[in-house]
Amino acid sequence: MSWISPEDAYLIFDKWREEQSPLQLVMKRPPGLRAVNSTFVKSVLPQSHQVLIAALVDGEYLNVAVSLEGAEYEYDDASAVLPEFAGGKWVCFLAANFPNGNRYIFGERAAAKA
Repeated sequence: MSWISPEDAYLIFDKWREEQSPLQLVMKRPPGLRAVNSTFVKSVLPQSHQVLIAALVDGEYLNVAVSLEGAEYEYDDASAVLPEFAGGKWVCFLAANFPNGNRYIFGERAAAKA
């Protein structure tokens, strides 16, 4: 993955919001891993370092504010091989890395072929 600026990261989040791109979110937070298999970006708030997402939890979409305060960002295209995203078809990945060791990885799902 390649490092990108926070401004570029927020442009990607905004593109996903405009296009209502289907995403998967994997949150690596010691001691474990948490995955949200279906999520969409609802709102991008760069001034407050937040992205509001709709996350599928127990069969319903819940609005969740994801704090990105202090994050450094990495980006990669679909050629990346990320074990947390094995078995799916992807457009790109955006990772937010935090000073405390947490890592949130967003993967944009490729559209299903008709």
